[in-house]
Amino acid sequence: MCIILSMKLFYLLLTFSLLLALSCASVPEPVETVETAPQAEVAPPPQEAPAAAVVVEVPAEEPPSEPDFNPAYITQSYYESTIADVQALIGNLNRIIRARNYGDWVSHLSADYYRSINTREFLEEKTEELFRLDQAMARGRPFQRRTLNTSRDYFDNVVVPSRQNDRVDDIVFVTENRVIAYTVNTRGDRLILYNLEYAGNGWKIVN
Repeated sequence: MCIILSMKLFYLLLTFSLLLALSCASVPEPVETVETAPQAEVAPPPQEAPAAAVVVEVPAEEPPSEPDFNPAYITQSYYESTIADVQALIGNLNRIIRARNYGDWVSHLSADYYRSINTREFLEEKTEELFRLDQAMARGRPFQRRTLNTSRDYFDNVVVPSRQNDRVDDIVFVTENRVIAYTVNTRGDRLILYNLEYAGNGWKIVN
């Protein structure tokens, strides 16, 4: 009898111990919460105001001394009167050149053109051109080389042999007072005769 009581007591104690252990295991441990200090709100960096556009003042260009030339402004009557004047000039130059009149020929040149044909560079270039022409004409025969030292040499050796019978077939206006005179050869090629400019007292050769 005592043994039975002892065993019942043992089972009661065991059951009580198991219940106690299960109850302790089922109770969740409190989670420790860590309070974080509120962070100060960071204000966004101030935006820089856009830089003002830099305005560079450019001085106004000086207007051209002459407005751009428009050939459409040349009337048919002005063209016809001008080509008639130029044809008369070239006819007169042909007579002057045939007469070998150097002084009258020079009077029909602009001051700038007269200075240019007296430069060493111009005379050396024309000397070489004359040499090549003489060489071609000689066709292997001996000939004397000619040297151009002055504008008079250029007139006598280049202008007189080649410019006695010029003919103006057309003109093209470069400006209202400047034209290019053309001749047309037997093959129909347009060749430049002269660049001319009206200088107040008549047309002058400028090139």
